[in-house]
Amino acid sequence: MPQTQTKQIEDKVFTKRERTRNTIFHTALGLFQREGYESTTMRSIAKEAKVSLGLTYYHFQSKEDLVLEYYRETQKEVIKRCEAFFKTTKDFKSRYKFIITTQLDLLTNQKQFLQVLARHAGDPNDPLSPFSQESEGLRKEAVGIIRLAMDSSNAKVREDLSRILPDLLWMQQMGILFYWLTDPSKSYQNTKLLIRDSLDLSFKLIKLSNFPLFKNLMGPVFRMVRLVKSKP
Repeated sequence: MPQTQTKQIEDKVFTKRERTRNTIFHTALGLFQREGYESTTMRSIAKEAKVSLGLTYYHFQSKEDLVLEYYRETQKEVIKRCEAFFKTTKDFKSRYKFIITTQLDLLTNQKQFLQVLARHAGDPNDPLSPFSQESEGLRKEAVGIIRLAMDSSNAKVREDLSRILPDLLWMQQMGILFYWLTDPSKSYQNTKLLIRDSLDLSFKLIKLSNFPLFKNLMGPVFRMVRLVKSKP
């Protein structure tokens, strides 16, 4: 068989495989939103997607695997939009705010089932926790985009603080996310206020950290970050 024809067949198979995977993925998201995460099973996903249960497991080993894929796809889009936005401003605070608001905007359509998943967040042994081993790659990417926002900005951050600041801001971002998940206010006004006030405070403290008086107070902050990062 000619090499060109073989390549065409391989591409066709690959495309079909990707279409099947996407069908299963988007079907699962729809069921999670409509029926709830806990009530949805791999069998119900397969039935709704009109594929075999074996094929469903071939592409995704579990419901957790599907959710982690959703996190990965969302984060890819966050990073893409942020990298484009960073070209428009050197202001670190504006960049960091854009990271937070972009994430919330992209998660809005799946907020109902994400509220359920928030219950898993406190257990680092749960694959769906942002602190789990399974989500380590996602966590590093999320911290990495904050670091890029900082390193390529015009912000003047003392060297020792700059090493841990992206981790600290990621923890703050997680706090804002979990608050947003249960925010009952109209158009999430309370979350918007939280973002505004917490960012104002954080960036004032970043500036003040360069003064001698505040340098003496940074020790507990460094210890806190080391404790969190070293936790198994």
